[in-house]
Formats: sequence, C-alpha cells, structure tokens
Amino acid sequence: MKIFFDLDGTLIDSRERLYCLFQHLVPASVLTFDEYWNYKRKKTGHEEILKSIFSFSQSEVDLFQKKWMEQIELPQWLALDKPFNGVTDYLIAAKKNYDLYLVTSRQFEDLALLQLTDYGWDDIFTNVFVTAQKSEKNDMIKKTIVTGAADWFVGDTGKDIQTGKSLGIKTAAVLSGFLNKEKLMEYKPDIIIDTILDFDPDNKKEYE
Repeated sequence: MKIFFDLDGTLIDSRERLYCLFQHLVPASVLTFDEYWNYKRKKTGHEEILKSIFSFSQSEVDLFQKKWMEQIELPQWLALDKPFNGVTDYLIAAKKNYDLYLVTSRQFEDLALLQLTDYGWDDIFTNVFVTAQKSEKNDMIKKTIVTGAADWFVGDTGKDIQTGKSLGIKTAAVLSGFLNKEKLMEYKPDIIIDTILDFDPDNKKEYE
C-alpha cells in the first residue's frame, strides 16, 4: 500500500509561520493568532481579509501577495515550523508496513528537503515530490508511480482531496491544518480525522 502525505498542516504545524508573516506584512494588523486562523479555516483568503478588515486597495493586495510568495519560504520563517507532536514516531512505525511518499506545493525543493533533514526524516519517504508551484501534485505522481484503489492521499486542504480523487485512490482529510471540518466536507473525502495520529489505513471501523 502507498500513502501520499501532504506536508504543511498535515505533518508539520506551519500556522505560526503564516501568521507571523502576515503580521509582518500588515503592520496595522491587531489580529490574534486565533482570529487569523478562524478566518483562514473558513477558507477566507488574504484578499478578502485585507480588503474587508484593512481597506486595502487591489494594488496593495497585489503587492502583499507578491511579498508573501517571496518571503513565505525564507529560512527565518521556516524556522517557525515544527512537526506535530508524535508525527516522527508515527512515520517511523508506518514505514515498516507501507510505502510512504511526501507531496508538497512548496516553491523550493532544496529548502523543503533541508527541513526534512532537520526533522530526521531523510529515510522516511520512498520519494519526495515538490511541485515548485509549476506542476500539479497528481501530474507529478502519475509520471512516476502507478497507484491503486487501496492507496491513500492524506492532506488538510480541498486540493489534497481532489488530488487523491484524481489518482483514483482513497482520501483522508486532517483537521490539523488550514480548513475546518465544514469546509473539508464539501470535498467529500473518504474520512475526516483530527490529526495524522488518528490515521490507520487498515482500520475497518467507521471513521466519524
């Protein structure tokens, strides 16, 4: 069995990085961490937040988006990321029984791989796919791997669920990331779980 994992929001907690960068780019913001993520988990995009709360013009939004993409993967911000509790042990155990793959939309492959090294995850994954914002996740997988109905894609976004469905494999959505349960349900994943630690691909019970 093959299991494809998203990175941000699924295996690692990157919420602090995104929040701190937002605050850095919007000095007028007094949004708390929870307030910011309440918006994001309801799938409220930055453009809507900036226009409705901070009265940004379209040109100001465009400049924000440009700076966001330029800075979101800089080392000083990536340093704020951390693996979710228990994930390393979970992956080590899962590797004994399954072929594990990592699929991420990060822009810079070298920085993503360096982060995996920092976490001691070098030997965890059979392959690591980094789209570099130039390819679709499903396209990268299809080019090199034959997937089957027993395989899984695990992620925290609607795009991850769509990726799994396009590959003809099962999908597990985690609530540890960027969308709340209501929004994830719109994409009809096979299961919705709180965190990756709740994911047992061989479990026959009904997931709630």
